[in-house]
This record gives sequence, C-alpha cells and structure tokens, in this order.
Amino acid sequence: MANSDPIESFFKDEVERAFKAEGLEVAGATGPYLARLLTTYAAQPIENRPLGVRFFEDLAAGPRERRSNLREIGDTSLFLSGYWGDSLGGKLVDVDYYIDLGGMAYGQLARDNDGRDVVGAGAVFSELATNFSRFVEVLMTISRRTTRVRSDRDVVRLYERWLRTKSSWAARRLAEEGVLARRLPKGALH
Repeated sequence: MANSDPIESFFKDEVERAFKAEGLEVAGATGPYLARLLTTYAAQPIENRPLGVRFFEDLAAGPRERRSNLREIGDTSLFLSGYWGDSLGGKLVDVDYYIDLGGMAYGQLARDNDGRDVVGAGAVFSELATNFSRFVEVLMTISRRTTRVRSDRDVVRLYERWLRTKSSWAARRLAEEGVLARRLPKGALH
C-alpha cells in the first residue's frame, strides 16, 4: 500500500538521503519511525513542560502512560537536538542535555518493552538509544537542507558545537563556510 501522506513521503525520502549522507545503516523500522516523527512535529507544537522533570515523573507512572511519555520525551529530545540544535547554543539547556535525556528515554523504552508495543519497537528504541548522537546528525542533515548559516554568530555557535561534539556534520558545515579546511585526497597538491 502506498503512503498517501505527502509530508510523510517527503520526510521518508529526506531520512533516506540523510542516512546515505551520514553513512548510517539502520534496521528496517527505524527510517520509517524517523519519518513519522518528523511528520508529527511538522503538524503539532512541542509541549512546554521541561522534559527532565517529565522524565523523572514518568518513571513512577503506570506502564502504558510511562511508555507513551518516555517515547514523547525521546522523540522531542531527538527533534530539538537534531532539527533545531543550532539554536540551542548558549542557552541554559543546550543540545548535550537533550542528547543525554533522549538517549536515556529511548534506552528505558527499549528495556521496558514487554511485547505490548508494536512488534520491533524495542529494537527501534534500542537502536535510537545506542546511536542517539548519530540520529541527531541525521536530523541535522535534514534541517540543513531547509536552513543555512545566516550570521557570524551562527557560525561561532556551530564551531562551538563542533568543539564539544566533534560531529562530522558540524565539521562539514564549517568546511562549507570556510572555517575548517576540507581534507584533500593524498597527492591532490602535486
């Protein structure tokens, strides 16, 4: 059956392109999961309650509510740190906070998966938890296609992010802006 949602189809293609650009191979259900995540956040606002507070409250919730809330915390953390991570520089809560929190939420979901979730969900959450920062880079790659560095301040934030994370995505962006030198193949200067 073909996907009839044009936004989800768009994000499915973008996710696949970003996986290739990042050299990331994933389990079959993880790509569609990320496409649905992006489709969801394109259509709904993000709740204002602090995610860290929600995370610790949800650990005491009943199993169904806990899974739902942990999933939302993981998804929101991934979306914010990946798609909007550049705007988090210099904030009280920065991208590293969301990376840590999202990885913990997905990790807890993977451990708590008791067969009541959709088949394969535990594997998706485990993969998202284990490689959270790589998936952040996937979303950064997708975000980059729709936004460009607009000011010197944005370049400085990107450079600071690269210094903290050594992200290959940030390094490529800095090379495109002329801040970092691109590596030349051996013999290219002769």
